[in-house]
This record gives sequence, C-alpha cells and structure tokens, in this order.
Amino acid sequence: MTNDRISRTASPSVPGISDSTRVKSGDLVFISGQVGFEPDGSVPDSFERAIELTYGELKRALEAAGASYEDVVRVNVYITHLDQEKLVTWRNTRNRIVDAPEPSASTVIGVYSLYNGATIEIDAIAAV
Repeated sequence: MTNDRISRTASPSVPGISDSTRVKSGDLVFISGQVGFEPDGSVPDSFERAIELTYGELKRALEAAGASYEDVVRVNVYITHLDQEKLVTWRNTRNRIVDAPEPSASTVIGVYSLYNGATIEIDAIAAV
C-alpha cells in the first residue's frame, strides 16, 4: 500500500536518500523518542541489536496510530558516540528492517548519552 499524500524528491548529490518530503494536508502522527531495551530492561549487548529493538518500538508505536513505515515522512536518529562504523551499521540494519519502497527523510545526530544508557533513540513523523 502506498500513501498518495506523500511525495519525495531524491537528493541530487547523495543516492538513496530523500532531499525533501511534501505531505498533502491531513493527519500527522508525531512519535516521540523510541528506545529499544531487552525484555529484562537491560541495554542490548550489540549496537545492531539495539537498532533492531528500537525500530521494533517505532513500528509498535506507528501501528498503534494506524501507520506503517511507508507513512513515515521524517525521522531523527540519535546515536551515542557516533562514528563512521556506527553510521554504516545503522544504515545497513535500518535498510534490512524498514520495509518501505522509499525510506523517509532522516537526520542522524551524534549525542553523548541517552535515556538509561540506550545507544540509539528515534523520533518520527508519519502522515496517516
């Protein structure tokens, strides 16, 4: 299912990302920061596992609002102690998890720390 309210313009300089996203009027859903912890509340042992759990929380929040990854128009990703290796791990893991023909516009921001020792947090805006 595609959302015809969303149109994306490809970046002329970076392949595979949206340079801008336009949303026709309608309802927007704002998903506050999602973090992924193990079922016992602990921080995952690997960064890849943290990404998987965090995107699982994002998917849960989207579904609760009647949305999916295809409806996401913007995400902010906060990663602790961001370096090139973490950036590549995030992109590859995100691409494996997010089932959408066109990923949303996104910004990745390196931060010093996050809630309760989390290594990644994601907030999002979806058009439903």
